[in-house]
Amino acid sequence: MHHSIALILDLASGETVFERVEFPAVIGPVDYAVRACAERDGLVIGKGLFAGSILPGSNRLIFAGRSPSWGGFYLSTMGGAALVFDRVGLEFLHLVGRAAEPSVLILKRRAGEITARLAPIDVESIWRGRGEEIGFYALQQEIFEAYRDEFGECRVLATGPAALHTSIGAIGSAPIRRGEITAADTWAGRGGLGSKLVREHNLVGAIYGGDYDEPDNWRERPEIDEQFRRRFDETLIERDREATTKYRFDPVVGTGGTFGVNYSKLKTWMFSFNYRSVLSSDEERQALWERLIRDHYLEQFNQETIAAKAFQHCGEPCPAVCKKMRDRYKKDYEPYQALGPGAGVFDQRAAELLVGHADALGFDAIQAGGIVSWLMEVLDLGLVEPAALGLSSRPRFEAGPDFDPVADSMHNALLGREILDFLLCERAGALREGLRQGAREIDRHFGVAASELAVYTAFGDDGGMVPNQYWAPGLFAPMPIMGKYFEYYASDFLPPFELGQRCAERMVKELYSDNGGFCRFHRAWVEKILPELVARHFGERIDFEAHHLELARRIQSGNRPAPWEGKRTIDLVQRYLAKVESDDPELAAWRERFAADRDAAAREYWDQIRLGVESLLGPPSSTPDRVSPE
Repeated sequence: MHHSIALILDLASGETVFERVEFPAVIGPVDYAVRACAERDGLVIGKGLFAGSILPGSNRLIFAGRSPSWGGFYLSTMGGAALVFDRVGLEFLHLVGRAAEPSVLILKRRAGEITARLAPIDVESIWRGRGEEIGFYALQQEIFEAYRDEFGECRVLATGPAALHTSIGAIGSAPIRRGEITAADTWAGRGGLGSKLVREHNLVGAIYGGDYDEPDNWRERPEIDEQFRRRFDETLIERDREATTKYRFDPVVGTGGTFGVNYSKLKTWMFSFNYRSVLSSDEERQALWERLIRDHYLEQFNQETIAAKAFQHCGEPCPAVCKKMRDRYKKDYEPYQALGPGAGVFDQRAAELLVGHADALGFDAIQAGGIVSWLMEVLDLGLVEPAALGLSSRPRFEAGPDFDPVADSMHNALLGREILDFLLCERAGALREGLRQGAREIDRHFGVAASELAVYTAFGDDGGMVPNQYWAPGLFAPMPIMGKYFEYYASDFLPPFELGQRCAERMVKELYSDNGGFCRFHRAWVEKILPELVARHFGERIDFEAHHLELARRIQSGNRPAPWEGKRTIDLVQRYLAKVESDDPELAAWRERFAADRDAAAREYWDQIRLGVESLLGPPSSTPDRVSPE
């Protein structure tokens, strides 16, 4: 009978407790985290059933716990990092308590023994600079060089100063090849779990590895190919290459990766200038996309990255090779959108400067991008003077033909870098806790209505999440976890109640990947065949739909949805309804409702999405601060 091993590490006392976790009641790390964190809070780090196998994408490392920025249970994932974690011989690590001083965790297995010890570190000195590196990059290198000799193969987790000084800090890591840390860094970014690690646990990083060789790792390709041929009439690699075409290279659009394919296809659906673009016409958005994206930002990427075939993976061999690089810079769509066109940056050099600085400081780049973009518009409109925040200038924030894609992008990127540095300072006040709280404080302090321009989904009284960078109402749904893809995010029109149902259904399916420890880039086959692979390899037939529906319902029990706040968020929904094309009579009816009473229509539309979600996942519990463990 298969079972899992969890290590509970009390960071205050150093006490370690090993726990046997029964399968299939607990399939993966999200199952375990929901139960464990309901009982003792803390942060869970774990791997999926097939970590270390030859199944591509199976080595995602999962981080889960109560998010300091969202305010509820949250999970974030890191590509490739479970491949080395598998060598420790654990499935799950549950961190509780608080170390006495800022520390690094050294976790290893040797000759059948797992040890976990803490090493104090002068982290703020290291963050300020180590050679040419600062922040996350400096700390990652410092940890590696200090402890590498204790390991053979190892991997480092590290944070930056954003994890100490804000609620939106990330956890980063990069694959190590031939004794060197590579530039293909991967991030458990969303949800501020880096801030949780540092602020709540006083743990700033970790290094792990071991000599454990998992006997259940599935490395028999003929047996796996037999399963895939039976299900798809293709081998594993054939099916996976087809499923990951977008992330590798899509010949239809002549580019690859999330950056290349998304920017090739979005066109009039692309955001820019703190979502101000939704107020423009399709013709204006198309002209902006052609001049600044197609002919410059995207063209640079295609020449420098795609033509050069500068592709890497996250640390596990994978046909997707989704890490699209230029020198040390990794080009993913969402950070290069939130801190790119969203912040008035349309040039690769400028975007590298700004995104690179956000990464060095250890920010969730999407969340930071929402704050930077919003504050730029606040400055542009004169609601707050730059000097009042210690900033040097206003942005160049108009999309007209006079906007210079090189000079004006660099101006905005330099200002954006100032804003990121400002967020680490005490004078930033509530902005350090996120866009929602910060916008409220700016309103109070300066007597303005700057919060009307802030775009986020709200949770409870204070939590908020800058949405993923697509123009779709599902990304503003009242789901228990937002900022990931636990919702229906296509741009086609669905009546809001049905949209809520589809969001709930999508969450259930996405949990197959996260609870299974798989990268969602492989979801096209994972969601179809994973139950069969588990049955074949572990001899357990599990109803994955029922299991993960129940898991989603437990997470939903802690949901505290809050209606949309801010004029710009409602602009996004109303302008979406005006833009989208459909013969559904409900679309015309909703357009009329928004025209008659916009605020009332927005609340009704949100309520209908909420009811759709609850029709499948149930309503939140009456004591919503705790996710139900059972």
